[in-house]
Amino acid sequence: MDSRHDAYLPGAGLIIFLMASVLLIPWLGETLFNSKGEPREAIVAVSMIQQGDWILPHNFGTDIPYKPPFMAWIIAVLAIIFNGGEVNEFLSRLPSALAALAMIMGSFYWARSVRGTRFGMIFSLVLLTCIEVFRASVACRLDMILMACMTGAVYMLYNLMEHDGKWRPMRYAAVIILLSCATLTKGPVGSLLPCLAMGIYGLLRGRRFFPTFFRMLGIAVASMVIPALWYYAAYLRGGDGFLDLMMEENIGRLTGNMSYESHVNPFWYNFVTIILGLLPWTVLLIAALPSARRLKDIRLTPAGKLALTVAATVIIFYCIPSSKRSVYLLPAYPFLCYGITALLCDDSSAKTTRFFTWMMATIAILAPASAVAMQFYPMKFLPMDTLEWWQYIMLAFPVIFGLAWFINRHSPVGHLLLIIWGLYLAYASAIMPAVLNPKSDTNVVPELMKAPAVLCTEKFRPYTANFYLDNKVKPIKSFGELTEYPKGTIILTDVRPETLDIPNGFDTKLLKQRSCDHRTPMYAIIKK
Repeated sequence: MDSRHDAYLPGAGLIIFLMASVLLIPWLGETLFNSKGEPREAIVAVSMIQQGDWILPHNFGTDIPYKPPFMAWIIAVLAIIFNGGEVNEFLSRLPSALAALAMIMGSFYWARSVRGTRFGMIFSLVLLTCIEVFRASVACRLDMILMACMTGAVYMLYNLMEHDGKWRPMRYAAVIILLSCATLTKGPVGSLLPCLAMGIYGLLRGRRFFPTFFRMLGIAVASMVIPALWYYAAYLRGGDGFLDLMMEENIGRLTGNMSYESHVNPFWYNFVTIILGLLPWTVLLIAALPSARRLKDIRLTPAGKLALTVAATVIIFYCIPSSKRSVYLLPAYPFLCYGITALLCDDSSAKTTRFFTWMMATIAILAPASAVAMQFYPMKFLPMDTLEWWQYIMLAFPVIFGLAWFINRHSPVGHLLLIIWGLYLAYASAIMPAVLNPKSDTNVVPELMKAPAVLCTEKFRPYTANFYLDNKVKPIKSFGELTEYPKGTIILTDVRPETLDIPNGFDTKLLKQRSCDHRTPMYAIIKK
């Protein structure tokens, strides 16, 4: 380790906190919901507040949530405290952003304790600027809260295994609380997977099998106690329907015995998503391949063994089920980023790092210029909203950071991190809302609001429209149920109306050629 790794960097933690906060939080409300995932999670919090049911609320009038309610609880509490009980895009995404911020800070302090302040700063910023991590950090989805809880528990368990210290019972209690929150976010995998990974790590570090096994088993069981209370209460509310859904989501998804196909992908899918999810840092790894032969000479530190063990455990575990999604692998990303950071801090990779910095500096100048050009010369295949004056200022940041590298050309790692952070800042504040807002289904909401009632067919769930209609969409099984609804009632469907057995007295209309929820057309059947 050279002297740079131990350099005195005052205020390093504050710098990381400010950079992460500025990137993640201010822009959460700028982008409308534009896919089914976000409003599907947010509507659970809406239904909690509307119905006063914090255990098992219903949305669409009949549907119970697919996952435990921890994130919905947070959203609902934030809405009650800060917005009079009204859930919006900002508050829906805030739990993910706060979880990401906590994880980034925890990663900084953990890495600083094992490799020094400079390593910790680089590690936390590399993690923050992986595209998959950033995407989960600014979305109303369960995955970032799950990732943050699991990652924090792994850091704490590592410190408990490797360092004797005071307050061990309190630290174990903190681990159990984190894993309990993870379980209440997405089910038992939130506790079992970290305990499995840390059990394997303990064995690799020479711990005895049975003490390690029973310690991890005890932590896993203890972290199930609080979630079990919710599961029992929810079962009392939902009965066998709830039990069947939970079994399918947790056991059926793992064994491939689900009643419907859910994100079924081949074995190699996980590795492709990791390559894409680590962007832009994947480019650095590819450029460093010629020096990969040196890896056989590297002796892993305990922290390096932890990173390798946890990343491998998560990836291999999620290769087992047929249901595969890129977000499932998020708990592996901090430990993959540990390896990227080690590469950046290795003097032998200096030429590769400089090449990557030149490349990203060029992109930092060209990408904002292209976004500005599209404002004056719009493209039909990529519609964009008009940028506000302040968004042009945000686009200037990566350009300034890129030009700074062209002028200075010293400290390539520092310039590289600043350039990539600037690109993400421009994207989050200006480009993302301008590109994604036109995809949202909000343009059909004003027309739907005029209807005395909005319904949907049994197999079609317009999640975005339902959120913006304040959870007022109800499903129907047949047109015979419409006798009690007034003239002007709208039934939403993604099935071509001419293929349905629609009785007389109805008009049909194409509302949208491509709905953001299901990427299919959205039709309206209107009662005359």
